[in-house]
Amino acid sequence: MMNIKKSLYLLPEEIIGALIVDSEGYIYGKVDNVRFENGKAYLIAVIEVDVGEIVVDEIELRKRLSAKNIDVSPLNLHELISLARKHGIAIPKARAEQKEKIKKGEIPIDEILWIDKGMGNYIVLLPTPREAKYRGLKESDRPILSNVENKLVLSISRGFLGTAVGLAIGPGELALRVSPSGSTINWLRFTTELRKRGYLKLEEKLSNVINPYKNPRISIDMLSEIEDIVGNNKEVNKLLKECIEWGDYIHVSSSSILKVGDVIIVE
Repeated sequence: MMNIKKSLYLLPEEIIGALIVDSEGYIYGKVDNVRFENGKAYLIAVIEVDVGEIVVDEIELRKRLSAKNIDVSPLNLHELISLARKHGIAIPKARAEQKEKIKKGEIPIDEILWIDKGMGNYIVLLPTPREAKYRGLKESDRPILSNVENKLVLSISRGFLGTAVGLAIGPGELALRVSPSGSTINWLRFTTELRKRGYLKLEEKLSNVINPYKNPRISIDMLSEIEDIVGNNKEVNKLLKECIEWGDYIHVSSSSILKVGDVIIVE
């Protein structure tokens, strides 16, 4: 039996904002609140959506389920989707009309494997494929070792390990190179390159968030916030990755990699 990392214990106000990751390595959402009932506690999970983003049309989904004489009033979004799949009802989608938080589900604390801290934020790892089921994905037996760069690396037995740099070659095997901490983004180089390539409005927006002359290098902890501003521009995201300066690193044998999703889970 695999050893499990000894978990952190947090007060309700401390766990707000924690990232929730399921057993397949998929991000379920973030903790928005904690609900207590009959001596038990539940994490309220939410996702944040932006204008124009494709999301589940919860109102239409409730109508379709109600048409099957199913009482949907007490159900959260996760439960609605599970019911729809059970009854063979197509999941309706729509574009978000405004930036908002959507309540996704409630997680009993019995469903927490461990809590740890990394990249400036708390992380909750679940022992169940909660997000995989939400997305309608099957559990994978063997991870596909591709697109591992810049993903968080979580260990069942050791907790948060760091950020994946890439796959390294050794005698007879591949290994995952992981940077535990201390990584930085060469912010001045990044913003300068954006100007050279003609991304003037984006460069101005990013420079207003973080002044590159006062902060020529910034913590890797800012990566997710920067990626949110950059969006899906492939060229800019590639440049951003090229401007990451990795610190010390460790290697994890590829045979220890269990799952590769939004994050990587190892033994």
